[in-house]
Amino acid sequence: MKVEIFTPVNYYGSASAVSDWPLPTRLFESDRGTLSIQRGFEQFEAAFEAGFDSLNLAEHHYSPAQMTPAPHLFAAALGARLPRAQIAILGTDLPLHNPVNIAEQYATLDNLLGGRLRFALLRGTPNEYMTYGTNPWESRAKFEEAVELIIRCFTETEPFGWEGRYFRFRNISLFPSPVQRPHPRITLSGNSPSSARFAGRMKCDLAFSFMHPEACAANVAVYREAAAEAGWEPTADNILYRQFAYVAETDEQAAKDVAELNWPTGSGMFNARNPELMQVIGIAGAAMAGVPKGVVPDMSKAPNPFGPVWVGGPQAVLDQIRQAEQQIGIGRVELIYTGFVNAMSHENVVRSIKLTGEAVIPAVHAGAATVS
Repeated sequence: MKVEIFTPVNYYGSASAVSDWPLPTRLFESDRGTLSIQRGFEQFEAAFEAGFDSLNLAEHHYSPAQMTPAPHLFAAALGARLPRAQIAILGTDLPLHNPVNIAEQYATLDNLLGGRLRFALLRGTPNEYMTYGTNPWESRAKFEEAVELIIRCFTETEPFGWEGRYFRFRNISLFPSPVQRPHPRITLSGNSPSSARFAGRMKCDLAFSFMHPEACAANVAVYREAAAEAGWEPTADNILYRQFAYVAETDEQAAKDVAELNWPTGSGMFNARNPELMQVIGIAGAAMAGVPKGVVPDMSKAPNPFGPVWVGGPQAVLDQIRQAEQQIGIGRVELIYTGFVNAMSHENVVRSIKLTGEAVIPAVHAGAATVS
């Protein structure tokens, strides 16, 4: 089993205490921005030295919680700093972009990294649809067409045209092609049964974010059924589970640290006090889930989508990883230490990463039930 890290590249400045989205540009302090990016690199470097199997980041916009609106740029710089690290962008908010250009970016990045790239193609979180004016009611169909087009870009060896519902291109010819043939491993979301079914049909990896393990297990069954119909069989290594994690020397110390900073939500967007904003985000999310136009969801009755976070000493966190492994059938876990913006100090994050490398990762790699 593999252990990966997701580092959001939090903003460490006074604006991190503001719980609204999007934040005004006037709140950005350039010196703190530079420091924050450097701390993101330091967290990745600590994870590489600790033995994590992959260093992962993602695309998000207008937010101090994740300062990576152009993640391929950060990944290229990270690859130059750590020339032996596996790097993944998990992932790109695909409906916001030209899919051919996304294929070109990833092909170029795979060459820059010498074949060390993996990436995910995602629909994005509901707030992202207020960035570039994307229609959330079209997001699923547009996303699925874009995924098929990107895979065609990687696998077609001659120039071709594309006439789809959402995309039309007279000439497409990917040059350069990626180092990995026909393309780096592609991950799709499994957070809904329809998404899991699509991932199986497209012969892609499957990823879950924060969901309750029982719900994940049900979607894995759908994924495996769709994969069988498509003529292939996923292994546990094709399935990833992302969850917040915090490791301290003892269970008591871990509980104290997370309570003091309200980890993992901190003062981020999910604690926003702007009811109009949360309602708009809720409508976008409902649209992405297939709710018809004109239906306004009651966000006060929305269930908590997050499964229990992993907190404790090394043994406690190992136990929680093993439980998810058994419930879901995963071969990879992706841990997030920072939480949302302003939710954990940089020093605590680095210490937690190092403790994971000293005790948890060796046990996970060895298939052991106890830390040494």
